[in-house]
Amino acid sequence: MKNLRGFIPIAIAGVLALGLSGCADSTTSSPGGDAAAQTATKAPADPKAALAASTKELANGNYAFTASSPGADAEGMVHTASKSAALAIDTKTEGFKFKLEMVLAEPDRWIRMTTGGKSILDEKAAPDTWFHVDTTKLKKGGDFDLDVTKPDILYVGAMVDAVTEVTGDAHTVTGKLDATKIGSGDAFLDTDSVKDMGAAASALPFTATLDDQGRLTKLEIDAPKTADEAAGKWTVTVSGYGEQKAQTKPSGTVKEMSSAQLEMFNS
Repeated sequence: MKNLRGFIPIAIAGVLALGLSGCADSTTSSPGGDAAAQTATKAPADPKAALAASTKELANGNYAFTASSPGADAEGMVHTASKSAALAIDTKTEGFKFKLEMVLAEPDRWIRMTTGGKSILDEKAAPDTWFHVDTTKLKKGGDFDLDVTKPDILYVGAMVDAVTEVTGDAHTVTGKLDATKIGSGDAFLDTDSVKDMGAAASALPFTATLDDQGRLTKLEIDAPKTADEAAGKWTVTVSGYGEQKAQTKPSGTVKEMSSAQLEMFNS
């Protein structure tokens, strides 16, 4: 993970990719209702087909997730129907640890960054203070110029597409994936991290867990040590399919992000 966009989206990693129109704030369900659910329970017996089908529900853009790498942990949710999402990232690197929290409710964004119980954005502000971002002032392509058109914010589908070896059944799939084929700096397992893994990146062991409806609930990838990160697990979990709520302005103290603060993210 080289930057915020390279961790989720998570982080958000191409974070928080949303796209459907509308602003419903109620929970949504899978298209087709009970019929779709009945179809989903008949997961393909072939592990390769089961794994390929397991990420389709992500396209509905209504789920919660966690993501973890040797360098950071993240959690969040996506509610595409309302073009809203939420994300929190905790770094685990030595020397400097911080927490980033973000709420998106298009076209607005609110950010909170803390370290050691203090606000990083404003040393005079209470640590629970949120800062509203004027998105028209964000640099295109910057860490917080987040693409809100794709519901698979962690590029889980791309990781599954990179699978080269598969064994298992309709519920537990193991094998290897070629991370060099993921091809996105915005993915959870981003291109810079993959490059640092060297030749080992082309055959990373993985384990995927699917629920009774054939939906992906966990993807765990074993990664080698790199110059920046220790060897360990890169893990994504997905839950709460169809159960998320629209996000709105966070409660508590909210301040407008200053030009100087924005420059920090635009530089």
